[in-house]
Amino acid sequence: MSGNKIRKSVSFNITNDLDNQMLSHIEKINFSGYVKELIAADMLKRQQDLKIVKKLLMVVSK
Repeated sequence: MSGNKIRKSVSFNITNDLDNQMLSHIEKINFSGYVKELIAADMLKRQQDLKIVKKLLMVVSK
């Protein structure tokens, strides 16, 4: 791994049903790419939620 990358690990408990379902779900995909897509989608959603809250605050404060 090059020096310009940071590694974050994720642990799965094989005795936990939900963790096992998640492991099965990600079995044949690029895990790193999948996690990055989920993070990007979450960031966009949170940004949109923030815009909605700001807009509501502006309306309420009038």
